Amino acid sequence: RHLLCASKGLSGATMAEGSRVLFLAALAACFAASDAFFRSSSPGSVNLKPMPKNPALFQVNTRVVCGELSKQLNKQATLDDYPDEDLAKIAEDYDMVYFLGVWQTGEFGMKKSVKLLNLDPCMKGLPKEAACSSPFAITDYSCHTDFGGDECLGRLRDRVHAHGMRLVVDFVPNHMAVDHPWTKTKPELLVQGSENSLGREPQNFFKVGDKVFAHGKDMYYDGWEDTVQINYGNPAAREEMGNILKKIAGLADGVRCDMAMLMCEDVLEKTWGQRLAPFGQDRAKGQFWPPAIKGAKGVNGNFQFIAECYWDREYELQQQGFDFCYDKTLYDRLKLGDAGSVVGHLKADLNYQYKLVRFLENHDEERAADTWKHTDFHRAAAVISFTIPGLRFIHDGQHIGRVRRVSMHVNRRDTVDQDVKDKGVKPMYDQLISAIGHNEAIRDGEWRQCHVTPSQDQNPSFNRIIAHAAWKDQELVLIVVNFCGEESTGHVILPSAVGGIVHGKNCKLEDIMGGHALDKKGNELMGEHGGLWMKLHPWESHIYKVVCK
Repeated sequence: RHLLCASKGLSGATMAEGSRVLFLAALAACFAASDAFFRSSSPGSVNLKPMPKNPALFQVNTRVVCGELSKQLNKQATLDDYPDEDLAKIAEDYDMVYFLGVWQTGEFGMKKSVKLLNLDPCMKGLPKEAACSSPFAITDYSCHTDFGGDECLGRLRDRVHAHGMRLVVDFVPNHMAVDHPWTKTKPELLVQGSENSLGREPQNFFKVGDKVFAHGKDMYYDGWEDTVQINYGNPAAREEMGNILKKIAGLADGVRCDMAMLMCEDVLEKTWGQRLAPFGQDRAKGQFWPPAIKGAKGVNGNFQFIAECYWDREYELQQQGFDFCYDKTLYDRLKLGDAGSVVGHLKADLNYQYKLVRFLENHDEERAADTWKHTDFHRAAAVISFTIPGLRFIHDGQHIGRVRRVSMHVNRRDTVDQDVKDKGVKPMYDQLISAIGHNEAIRDGEWRQCHVTPSQDQNPSFNRIIAHAAWKDQELVLIVVNFCGEESTGHVILPSAVGGIVHGKNCKLEDIMGGHALDKKGNELMGEHGGLWMKLHPWESHIYKVVCK
């Protein structure tokens, strides 16, 4: 209408030329507005608050929660049905929410899960309708139709953003589902074998039509029968996987990369060797992750890469561009209750530690309440794990004390009354998560280990005390844990870096997990008269807010 009004009164060539110019100007404005709209709706352009140094992530099992919601609503629940009040509750204490298993899966995975119902101990007794395909046997990187498709995923991301959080989803780089379309449409992107391969290793190969393919695997174990191995020797396969990451970067704010170390060049070579050389061309070489990460972050500058990794590959993957890597070493040492090995682990370079994922459970591990059966032992491990540098990972159900691990092949879990044995776990986590989530020194401050020395009687039990400090500006926190099932004594000395906060002052140490308070001289906390003397009961732990005047 504006174009017509502007051209009124013009005639002939003048009118035609004027209309053309105005039309082109309007068209350019439309394109600019359209571009601005898409940029403003892209996750990378959302004005998310900066991540703290030590963010917290909450993992949601999408299949389980949608299964429970479906029963409540008497219809197939989608991501739109995930309650906004639940997101609001998570946002009170967490910076990221990880929805496990949102992508499309296929029929073969479902059939395998049904077979496992009476074989897998954590699936026994469940009905056939509880079975669902593994979320790591993906047929398409589009949000599962049961969960509402990519449009629902986009709306979930927007709701997560509205609560100030980032949305994390899965990326499985090593393999696709055995019934993925590539077995028929792009077989060259997959590792192939021969009839001889199939005959020798039927557990590692399968046939589609006249072609034999390899199951996805690592270099130590047989293949996963519901998967097909991607051939990273083919440059086209690397490009396809990089493009999938770019797509995900437009739908979410981060990916938890399954078994990320399997993409390391030497691991690929040891696992597959000559099978990586695609027919008729040279094999692609070099690390997959650096260019793939760069490409995804080009789409979404806020995009986070979290690596599930083992075999001491954490530092290597950090160097390749990962923001965070699983710290399985700390998990194993906390399980053993070995204070000395934990203290040694925490002496690593801080830049390395800030990029580690600290966890007591996830969907692959046994439930924390089942691993650390004594509540005080559990609390001690949790206090250590979640007050040191790195990403704090909490699995849905961990915080209330669930004990039965949920298989990746089912969409349900026991009721809380059936599953929770120790009622003391929930209040413990409520205290701990609230204390950490609202303390800027722990979330976003500096961190150092404390020096622990023996009491005057030279009691060696001081070696079992784990102590460290976190601070930001004038806010200081001291964490002390007796990581042992016996009484321990010793002196705790604050790191020299906090001397300016406490030196020459009167200090009150208030336990923000509840309990007692101590009045001490700042100089004593820095080592005068030996330091802060402590006598600690088995597994006793404290998070002290140090207030100095």
